[in-house]
Amino acid sequence: MGQAASRQESFWEACGFGHKDRVKKFLEEGDIDVNWVSYTHDCCPIHVASQGKPEIVRMLLDKGANVNVKDVRGNLPIHHAAMKGHTDVVEILLEAGSEVNTQDKNGWTVLHCASYWNKPGVVKCLLKNGADVNIQNKDQRTALHETARSQEKGDFQLGEIAQWLIEAGSDVNAKSSDLGEADFTGLMFASYHNHPEVANAFITAGCEINAFGTNRWTALHWACDRGNDEMVFLLLEAGIDPTIRGMRNELASDRCTDNEMKEVVMNAVNMFQELSLLDSKVSSGVKNTEVNINVQTKQVTAETNRNSNDVVDSTSDAKKESDSSDNSVVLEDSVTTQSKNSVEDPRGVDSFTEEENKEKDDLQTNLNQTEICEEILPGDS
Repeated sequence: MGQAASRQESFWEACGFGHKDRVKKFLEEGDIDVNWVSYTHDCCPIHVASQGKPEIVRMLLDKGANVNVKDVRGNLPIHHAAMKGHTDVVEILLEAGSEVNTQDKNGWTVLHCASYWNKPGVVKCLLKNGADVNIQNKDQRTALHETARSQEKGDFQLGEIAQWLIEAGSDVNAKSSDLGEADFTGLMFASYHNHPEVANAFITAGCEINAFGTNRWTALHWACDRGNDEMVFLLLEAGIDPTIRGMRNELASDRCTDNEMKEVVMNAVNMFQELSLLDSKVSSGVKNTEVNINVQTKQVTAETNRNSNDVVDSTSDAKKESDSSDNSVVLEDSVTTQSKNSVEDPRGVDSFTEEENKEKDDLQTNLNQTEICEEILPGDS
């Protein structure tokens, strides 16, 4: 390595270690290329300085450092800042014109990095500056997927990140590639990696809780298989179907590593089956009720029509009898009395005999029954 290269390497190291005075001296002396790529580290001084050295980043930018230069893996300086959680550096780089949605060689954006490494401050900053939440990396994973599969501690913070990404429009039902870990939804990743807060964000957002991958394992299968008890309880409380079987006909309970947890899941299976049977009976009962209502309505209508005809016939007979009484020359006393009662009845022309009144009451009762039957809704009876 020549003297100039050695000087550049020394400058690179000064930037990386945060030796502001040395960096300043190098820059003042001149003959320093701020965009020089280290032979040893395959990146520029601004890449290493972005890992938490905001003052040096400003010095480099002032001397013409390229804010969008890529390292050997395709990362911009802002990728480095995001992975380390340095929101202040991210803001400096954005102000200097850094691209926000550039992908590295594996398709990771800055948002992927910040989400996976559990850097909520950076995530919030990126979302405010137009980061695209639905860009997929080479494994077809979004930033939301990476949040759910994070190896970092701090489930509460990861849950917050998941919620922000969802609110920003991230698809809660998107699946990753079937290569690698498998075609997981975010909920499956959260169950596998034991992130209850992240899972809760998915459930609250209305994700497809019973979704499964190529092996037909649901989030519950993965939670049981990994022994993530808190996740198991969360999923069961959220209403996941514990009766779904995998490709080898295995229930989630078959994957339990703990006997007590297996008993809990088996109880859930039994309860789910009982509820399904009850729902089936209720559904069948509703259909039968609808049929009975229709039959009863038709019967009442037919009865009403028959009674109406009886009334008409009775009235017609009474009229004929009255006409016969008026035209008769010789009438017996009983017939004369009956005729007078029919014509001169003080109840008037709309009055009925006692038998006719009974028929009228029966008619009204049937009409009322028809109205009641028509008002009954399925499930009310």
